[in-house]
This record gives sequence, structure tokens and C-alpha cells, in this order.
Amino acid sequence: MIKIINTEEFSYFLRVNRNEIIKKWMAKNEVQNVLHRHSLPIIEKNTHLFYEFCDCFISVIEWRATVSECHVKIEFLQLLNNYNVTTADLFTLITKLKNAIEEIIFENGNLSFALQSEIDSLTLQMANDLATNFEIIISGNQNYKSENSNLLAEYKKAVDLSNIVSKTNPKGVITYVNDKFCEISGYSRDELVGKPHNIIRHPDMPREAFKDLWDTIKAKKSWNGVVTNMKKEGGQYIVDTTVIPILDVDGDVVEYIAIRHDITELEETKQQLKNINKAMKNKVDELYSMTNTLEQKAYKDNLTGINNRENFEDIFAIEIANANLNNVPLSLIIFDVDNFKLVNDTYGHQAGDILLKDVVNLIENNIKNGDIFARWGGEEFVILTPTTDLNGAYNLAENLRKLVQTYVFRYVENTLTLSFGIAQLSKDDTKKSLFEKADKAMYEAKKNGRNRTEIYQS
Repeated sequence: MIKIINTEEFSYFLRVNRNEIIKKWMAKNEVQNVLHRHSLPIIEKNTHLFYEFCDCFISVIEWRATVSECHVKIEFLQLLNNYNVTTADLFTLITKLKNAIEEIIFENGNLSFALQSEIDSLTLQMANDLATNFEIIISGNQNYKSENSNLLAEYKKAVDLSNIVSKTNPKGVITYVNDKFCEISGYSRDELVGKPHNIIRHPDMPREAFKDLWDTIKAKKSWNGVVTNMKKEGGQYIVDTTVIPILDVDGDVVEYIAIRHDITELEETKQQLKNINKAMKNKVDELYSMTNTLEQKAYKDNLTGINNRENFEDIFAIEIANANLNNVPLSLIIFDVDNFKLVNDTYGHQAGDILLKDVVNLIENNIKNGDIFARWGGEEFVILTPTTDLNGAYNLAENLRKLVQTYVFRYVENTLTLSFGIAQLSKDDTKKSLFEKADKAMYEAKKNGRNRTEIYQS
């Protein structure tokens, strides 16, 4: 986005697109009508004057210069005067040139309300400058002076028809409002003139915004911003506002002119989009949470929250491949809760579920990082311990067995014990064969009296 007025980007844009601006300007029906009506021979002789005047116009916008500093205006205005071009026609040429510039900016995606307001304001100042220069250029020509006054009247009419306009004195008291101001605010002209401008101030507008406005215009600089105003009946309207200080010959502020564009519909649409985006984000978050929950359910055991059998088997295959590839040990521990059926029969299945969760929490907090813990089914569990040989796996299993044996569990009066079976991955082992080895060792532990750890013996 091009920055608003007096930036290198905007200057560069206008210069690069000058030819396109002039083509669009000269092609407008209203401009063609003026040229043909007065038989202006610009195509043959004076095309350069229109190019140079376009440059003059661009310079006024670009540098906030005055048209007095543009020398080509003398020849251009004299050319128009020689062919009896009226002030209304001159106004048409200037207005259409301004429109051509705005259209080229808009086509490049850069025309904002603020930029359009700034161009409008500077064009209005240019018209004032032209009025002064007309008297100098056509000295003694009363008819030309009269036409120049008509130019200002026509330009004021154009601004009033297309913008919401008000003027205040240096103290902020309203001295003029146009019809559009009355129409959008709901106040009559008599209700506004003579009142301070805060008559339309909306309570939602922060004080800091108006402080910035007054600090800027009191420093004799133009201010631009979005303002929310209050209608007479209490509703609100939103305007893109440019306030311009008008100075006298001594450089003192004599009044302020405010030019506004109604952007209520645009701002309400933006707010609706924000609300829609917020609602969509909430929905996306909700869907993400649901998806995450479903994913958790897909690989977690519903009762204990550790890996389920399906997920463990996927990890199991990966860890076997990794151990073989890197030539590191891998051990599998299978354990079973001894006499668990008796717990369910004595205390009930709810107590049995609580017991299993307590056992899982105890085990999970006492295995090392990287160990894969899963529920194989019922009261049977597996621990896959990478980079661990038989001795390391045996020590781990014994520590867990003793920990559970000495732990006091809820709902169970008797001591709870576990039976462990251990096997280490060999070169020819598959997932199935390694599991069968550990499973066989666990059943040896049960056969030999339970509450013990057995290592698979080939």
C-alpha cells in the first residue's frame, strides 16, 4: 500500500504512471466535449501543455506546493482563455484530471479513503491558488475574474455534493455544515451552527483520539483518522475524516475545514467479518480439540491412559528395526497382576478398575524416559525398554515388583503382587517371536509361585 502523500513511494508511483493518467484524463467524455466544443487544436500543437499541466497538478499533490509555483499554468490558462474556455469547463478539466489520478491509484489497489480525502483537500487548495493566479494572469480582465469566482463556487458545489463537510472557528465552534452533514447526523443546520463540535461526539470515542486531533491541527498540520460520531436520535455513524487548518496571510489559523466520507457500512462489514472469523476460529479450535481427543482415543487405552495394544504393536516394530539397524540391545518385559480375578470377585469390577489405574500410575512413574509402556489386555501389561539388555531389564522388573508388593492400594486389604517375564531381542527375532519368549517367561513366573521375575531361557 502506498503511504499517504509526500512519500517517495507515492511520488514514484505518480511519475511512473503519468502517461496512463494523461491517457485516462484525455479519454474522458467530459474532457473530449470541452476540447471539441472550443475546437482546441491540442493534438497538433499543444499536447505538451496538457502533459506539463498534469505534471504541475501532480507536483501540487506530491509536494503540497502551491499552483503559484507552477510556471506552466500561465501558458495553459492562456491557451484556454484564447479559445474562450469557460470557468466551468476549466473546473471540468481539473476535476477529471483528479479523477484520472484516483482511478489509476485505485486500479493498482492503493486508493484508500484517507488518500482520496487528501487528494480532494489538496485539489481544493489548488483551486484557491488558481483563483488568486487568475487575477494576476488575466489582470484587468473582469470577465475572467468572474469566471474564476464561478470556478470556486463550482468546486465548492462538487465538494459539498460528494462529501460531508463542516467548518469551525479556531475554538471548535461550528460555523458551517453542508446538507450531507445534516442528513447523516439528523441535526438541522440551525441546531449545529454555533455549537461546539463535540455535539456529535460519541461516548465510545477515546479522549486520546481527540487530543491527537487537536494537537495536530493546532500545530497547523492536517489530521486524518476514522471517527465514530453520534446521531441526534442516538445512533452512530462512522466517517473517515480529514481536518485541514486554513491559514491567513500571516500564517495564523482562521478556521478548520473537515471533509468526511461515510464508511459506516464498510466498518460494520469489517466488524461482521471479525465476528465471523472469531466464530470460525472457535469452531476450528473445537474441531481441533475433538480431533485431538479422537486421536488420543485411537492410540491410548481408555481405562489407564497409557498406550493401547494396537499403538504398542506399531511402536514395537519400529523399535525392533531401530535396534537391528544400530546394533543396540532391546528387551521386552511382560507382567500380569496376580490373582486379579479374585480382586474383581471380592471387591467388584469398579474397584478392580481403580486398582489397575493405581498400578499403572505407580509403574509409569518408575520407568525410565524412552521406555514404552502399554496395556496388552485385561490385567496384562508390557514394557518395551530400548538400549537395555537382560540384566538391565531384570533389575527394572525387580524394582517394580518390590515397589508394588510394598505399596498399599485402595480397596485391597491383601498385598498385591505382579509376575514378570523378560526376553531380549536376538538377531533372528521377529516381533512375534520376541513376544512369545517374554510371555513364556511370565508364565514360568506364575507356575513357580507368582510374585517373581523370570528370564527367558532358550
